[in-house]
Amino acid sequence: MIKRKILIFLSLISLQITLLAQFEGDKWVIGYTGKGSHDYSVMHLNFSKLKMKIEWHFFEDLSIAETCSNICNANGDAILWTNGMQIFGIHGSHITDTIAYFNNGSGYWNNFFLDDYGALGFPEHDGALILPIPEHLNEYLVLYHSSEMHPTNIYQISEYLSARVYYDESGGYNLMYKDSLIGPKHKWFTGSVNATRHANGRDWWIEAFEEDSPRYYSFLLNPDGISLDHTGEVDIPILEGVGDNSFSSHGNYFARMDANSTIYGQNVTLYSFDRCSGDFNRIATINNPEAGFFTGVSFSPSEQYLYADDNSHLWQWDLKAQDIAASQTLVDTFDGFIQPGWFGMYFGPLIEASDGRIYIVPPAGSSEFMHVIDRPDLPAAECRFKQHYINLTKPNGRSAPNLPNYRLGPIDGSPCDTLGLNNLPIARWRREPDQSGFPQFIRFTDLSYFDPHMWHWDFGDGSASNTPSPLHTFEPGLYKVCLTVSNDYASDSTCQWIEILPTSVQEVENKNTPDISILPNPFTDQLIIESESGTFRSAEIQLYDIHGRIVFNHELLIPSKIFLPDFPPGVYLCTIKDDDGSVRSVKLMKE
Repeated sequence: MIKRKILIFLSLISLQITLLAQFEGDKWVIGYTGKGSHDYSVMHLNFSKLKMKIEWHFFEDLSIAETCSNICNANGDAILWTNGMQIFGIHGSHITDTIAYFNNGSGYWNNFFLDDYGALGFPEHDGALILPIPEHLNEYLVLYHSSEMHPTNIYQISEYLSARVYYDESGGYNLMYKDSLIGPKHKWFTGSVNATRHANGRDWWIEAFEEDSPRYYSFLLNPDGISLDHTGEVDIPILEGVGDNSFSSHGNYFARMDANSTIYGQNVTLYSFDRCSGDFNRIATINNPEAGFFTGVSFSPSEQYLYADDNSHLWQWDLKAQDIAASQTLVDTFDGFIQPGWFGMYFGPLIEASDGRIYIVPPAGSSEFMHVIDRPDLPAAECRFKQHYINLTKPNGRSAPNLPNYRLGPIDGSPCDTLGLNNLPIARWRREPDQSGFPQFIRFTDLSYFDPHMWHWDFGDGSASNTPSPLHTFEPGLYKVCLTVSNDYASDSTCQWIEILPTSVQEVENKNTPDISILPNPFTDQLIIESESGTFRSAEIQLYDIHGRIVFNHELLIPSKIFLPDFPPGVYLCTIKDDDGSVRSVKLMKE
């Protein structure tokens, strides 16, 4: 009896720790294999510091297209990712080069494999997913699809499969199994699979829809593994089309984007979701006359707003409105920007990031830009949508990782709150000037998670606010700003120092102080290039060896992290040509 109590106690401790450390979605793995080329690179987009930083992996040998998912460890480092055809690990290690490989090497898989290149990655958005297996530390379920020829002479998803991978913290992997069928075969599924946390705070609901049907399939991932829990139906058949699907951050809503044809237009279907039962209820189906391709849909972090695009238009709906469909508001129209030598950077898949922003990937393959909704929890006129704002400088294959909200706990007090877990809130926030050129007006964005109910801001100047995301005006000076969040179970605080300079002083410092820093020096296998002002922009980075030869020459987005594990130890000269024409050189030592 004593032994059993100890095991239960340790299990509960493990579960509470799980709720405290949720950084699995803080990096996105996208891009093409570089193999040392100046023109391509695998990219890890790092959101852990609440401002996106690109980490360049030029020598990783993999290709990620529309089907992509990844997961990070407790420190926010990407440890596992897939393109639907392969599974990769740290430093691009190949855990397995063949998943969903059937039909004697022909058919669907071989359509996306080139002999002189390798696996391109499958073309289904949200066609794969990686989840931690509850109560199995460092074990992960990789969920993916296989397709067969549909009667309409296109490939359509016919089954979902899974692999199980154990990750050793020392960097090793054990592929426990792969290609395990998890549900009914020869059903024509729609092109995506999505997940959200069960209301008990431990397990996962994994949802798939049937093509041109009212039917959906609710799978459950618990400590015993994954299984089909039940099937259900909504009130009308939903027409299948090309588009994105998304759960809201709290799991209360789900949206499907189906771009059907120029005849039917584009349908955005909104559902409520019951995290206890795993059931959907259709709220509304909204039709737009335009039908784009690789279109996107996402929710604002608070779940108040729904966003969707048709490639040329970005729309917003207010989910608190009495008539949601009638609340449709145009955010913006495509401004015509064309990537030099390529196509227009239209609007495509949407994905919410852990920094509280929504990023939009253009639908054109090999695009080098991303759009961003900076303040998605504000009305359309104030959400600050920035077109082609992020210049990746290297191609991205329409990749928008399929990531659930790992920072979602139980529904406290619900009938499914059966495991004794509580939401212990974590305080997290970001800040930036409300308008460019007015540094004294600071907008704070709450990014706290695990169900806070109360907020208290101490601005360090004698004033305070209980608003989740306030706007505050400072006088010049140095301030320690703290946010405390709380609910019935706990409270948490986090603080940051903010320096507000007089406008004239700031202008002088911007002109005379080098804005770019390069760390560490000496370095081992990576260089971190930061912008002191925090602004995104492109710069050309060149490294010369001791003989004056150029050994590295890339245009990168700052801030960035460059991985250079294959460079021999020695002295290098690093030259940075900023986009304003300035040039800075520094000697670096590699140990």
